[in-house]
Amino acid sequence: MKILMVARRFPPDVQSGTETVFERLLAEARRAGHEVRLVCGYRRDRSLVPADAVAVDLRGKGASAWAAMAMAAVAEARRFSPDAVLSNSIEVIVPGVPTVTIVHDLNFGGGGQGASSSAKRLFYRAQSRLLAGIVAVSEVTRGTLLASGIAAAKVTVVHNGVDLDRFVPCPRAPDGKLRLVHVSRVLPGKAQHASIDALGRMRPDQRRDVELHVVGAIADRIYADQLRVQAHKLPVHFHFDVPDVVPHYQSADIALFPTLMPEGFGFAAVEAMACGLPVVGYEEPAVREATGGLAVLVPRDDAAALRDAVLRLARDPAERARLGTTGRSFVERYRWARTWAGYEAVLSAVR
Repeated sequence: MKILMVARRFPPDVQSGTETVFERLLAEARRAGHEVRLVCGYRRDRSLVPADAVAVDLRGKGASAWAAMAMAAVAEARRFSPDAVLSNSIEVIVPGVPTVTIVHDLNFGGGGQGASSSAKRLFYRAQSRLLAGIVAVSEVTRGTLLASGIAAAKVTVVHNGVDLDRFVPCPRAPDGKLRLVHVSRVLPGKAQHASIDALGRMRPDQRRDVELHVVGAIADRIYADQLRVQAHKLPVHFHFDVPDVVPHYQSADIALFPTLMPEGFGFAAVEAMACGLPVVGYEEPAVREATGGLAVLVPRDDAAALRDAVLRLARDPAERARLGTTGRSFVERYRWARTWAGYEAVLSAVR
């Protein structure tokens, strides 16, 4: 099959879960023997996207970035004559070629509320009529799409994959420290401040042997600076814009994921489980789905409850080990070969 893949953002020019998913899908499609062409945008530097991609300069472009991507995709489709288009951007539809788009969530980079988000949902509904199919990364995302007025027949659920050969448990020798890790893009919706707040609410004797490691790409520099101020005199270590998050999971005992965003999947929670860590976070339907109900989830925006859940696990190494082993077993279903098989079936059905 000839597949044209289109994304406004691509790693490492932009680093987030949605871009990581698309990058891996590209690799899996090629591994499966398909002829694949990539059209992708970049906002920092051309060298930060694949050399063989049709790269679209989006620097300084706002809403016009959509038009630039669409024009590039249409032009490449004329040259490449694909059987189907797989787009990571619902804004891009190639006339005359069956187009399937991936919808990760409808939070639009924030809380998913307000007039702007409502307008975007209407746009999604209008665009969906021109699509051959939509892949939702969870049943929760599918439900949100249906509630937005998108036809059920258009939407197929294919859960994200995780590299289970890289994200693996790596037991560490006891050193008397309990290490908490919060891995996410650094922005308010990912609520690194909640993890720091939970640590700060512990009594001095409770946090004497506890460390919190905040890991992730900075998406909001002002927020990152605020976190540094909040963490003053607390045992918090920051690891921003690191090349590989795996060692940070593997050196931890508990992963925190108190997201305030309406997640589509909860990538970091699943990565942590793949590394054999128990996960503590805020209640979020997609996170509960992705983790199979094995994450310890507390009421949203309740830092005291988050603290208490961490302390319970801190006192119970047997329960941490049980959750870690059970979680690793559960996420075996997210192997990338299985995920790509789901996409392949959707693309084959629409071409």
